[in-house]
Amino acid sequence: MEKVNSSNRLWSKDFYLVMVVSTLAMTAITTQMGTLPLYVASLGGTKSVSGAIVGVLGIAALCCRLPIGVALDRYGRKGLLCLGLGILLLDFGLLTLFHGLLVLFCLRIIQGVGNSLQATAAATLAVDTIPEGKLAVGLGYFSIAQAVPSAIGPLIGLTIVENYGFSALFRVAVLLSGTAFLLSFSLKEQPFSRMSTVTTRNRGRMQEILRIKAVLFPSGILFLICFANSGIVAFIAQYASEHHIVGAGYYFTVMSVMTVLTRVAFPRLLEKIQSNTLIYSSLVLILGSFCLLPFTSQLTGLLVAAACYGVGYAGLLPVMNTIVLEAVTEEERGQGTAIFSAALDVAYGSGAFLWGIIASLFGFQVMFWGCGLFALAAIILYHHFQHNCHLC
Repeated sequence: MEKVNSSNRLWSKDFYLVMVVSTLAMTAITTQMGTLPLYVASLGGTKSVSGAIVGVLGIAALCCRLPIGVALDRYGRKGLLCLGLGILLLDFGLLTLFHGLLVLFCLRIIQGVGNSLQATAAATLAVDTIPEGKLAVGLGYFSIAQAVPSAIGPLIGLTIVENYGFSALFRVAVLLSGTAFLLSFSLKEQPFSRMSTVTTRNRGRMQEILRIKAVLFPSGILFLICFANSGIVAFIAQYASEHHIVGAGYYFTVMSVMTVLTRVAFPRLLEKIQSNTLIYSSLVLILGSFCLLPFTSQLTGLLVAAACYGVGYAGLLPVMNTIVLEAVTEEERGQGTAIFSAALDVAYGSGAFLWGIIASLFGFQVMFWGCGLFALAAIILYHHFQHNCHLC
């Protein structure tokens, strides 16, 4: 069994590098947030078709997240990270060559597999570099690698589409994913406790980990939040277009800038605010963001909602992720990360599809209220977890 890295230094070369690789890969993905429904519409697709094509990425990722988690704990992280980035590079290259709704749907499935590989491997590599006792802080900083792409990706995507068209959008994604692919070869495989055959027969089995309440409940809470947010992410640009709101891309920018600022301040927040207070405050801000959108007809309202969601999600995600990883052994980190990430995959995959149908039948305002109900359900679920599991 290999020895786990025990260095006390958080900001190591490999921690920086895995953040850069993750940022580039996620930016390539997020350039399609908001633009993909517009691309589907240009090909003659309906809102329901848009929801299906946006959501199938998450469904495809879900199908391989859990096996990937087992593979990470058994065979290592770096090889799977390079493989995932290679798949993304190939997929974006094919998008520049082939057009049509059916081709797009199939390539989104391949994209989901590649994204699942790179995201799970990168997150597990990052956890391996974080010193003992600094997990929550380290995860807070690493999550900036996801927040920054959410800030710049949609704005880059919308700007490119408006000025140069959809083919240019996919070429930029090729450039970003290709750079991440090349940089990934410079990463070192961090020492970690490999999952043995004995571990696999006992608690290391995925079924056993799924029964741990401190894994199940935080994953469920993030599922509800991300399920709700999937509708906002997929259709906010279309909603703004229908209501003649100019500058919808700045919704993502403000949301993610607030996320980054909150996560930079995250270590101090953990020192000054109890985790329960931080979690409840974050959930209330997210609920407020969703409930504000039905009343919004101007850009200012969109940006306020974006700021509330950005701060709330920034405070919630690292704490929930830390609870999950502290509940599993070092030999199960890949599987714990995969389970937590799979909850987000299911949320964004099935959520976009469902919200697309609801928006088509009842309109965007009803969809926004539905998102608020899911956020309220997350608050109730955390209250149950806090009072019955006694883990926070």
